[in-house]
Amino acid sequence: MFLLKLFGENLLKLLILLGFSLLFYNTLTTHNLSQVINPQFIGNSKLGFGLLLVLTLIQAIRTLDWRHATACNCQHKTGQFCYIVCIGTLILGLIVPINPLGSTTASQKGVKFMQAGITIPASLPLPSEQAALVITDENHVRYVTALYENTAAFIGKDISLKGFVYRPDQLPDRTFLVTRFEISCCAADAVPSGLLVEWNDSQSIKNDSWVEVHGKLATVDYLGNKLPVIKAAEIIPIKPLATPYVYINN
Repeated sequence: MFLLKLFGENLLKLLILLGFSLLFYNTLTTHNLSQVINPQFIGNSKLGFGLLLVLTLIQAIRTLDWRHATACNCQHKTGQFCYIVCIGTLILGLIVPINPLGSTTASQKGVKFMQAGITIPASLPLPSEQAALVITDENHVRYVTALYENTAAFIGKDISLKGFVYRPDQLPDRTFLVTRFEISCCAADAVPSGLLVEWNDSQSIKNDSWVEVHGKLATVDYLGNKLPVIKAAEIIPIKPLATPYVYINN
């Protein structure tokens, strides 16, 4: 009876490890991986997957090795709560799809640089002088930060930006925020950052819709701070970007 119980417990552990290996593999091979972690850590994730496979193999050998169970004659107990947590996490991971973060998460986290009474250190160099600023995936973090740090240096410049629409509380009339989530390590530390946009027909643009904005940079008062705002000349609806996030290392 003891050996049968030990075999059943080892088998359950093996099935849990196999389930997590499958979940890990599905995540690593999906095109949505960049919605979970910063791409610079993909190599670490693959290493972790390799270690998980080794643990699964060891557990498979232990499960099938009756001689070890007989010689050991011990009881390595694992609490039921541990099994419930592991199985519950595994089920959620397998059935819940990976979806990009949106305005609901932005409202919970608060937008970078837009809190009341903020102090923005001048830590980044200005982008190179050019007629227009085209904010892309690669330069989003650097340019947006520079625009908040040195707003006066960019007043009147042409600027273009892509992102999803979000409306923080107490926005000035006819304005909304076009933002992206910045990721340092993984989606858990994502922080929304972007620029305010002024557009006469702003109410026709829904939250979480993706747009491309072209206009000139100006300033607007928001919660006691003078913040950069794009006076939009053109707003183009676009499909959600394949990589919706931007990364701190860029």
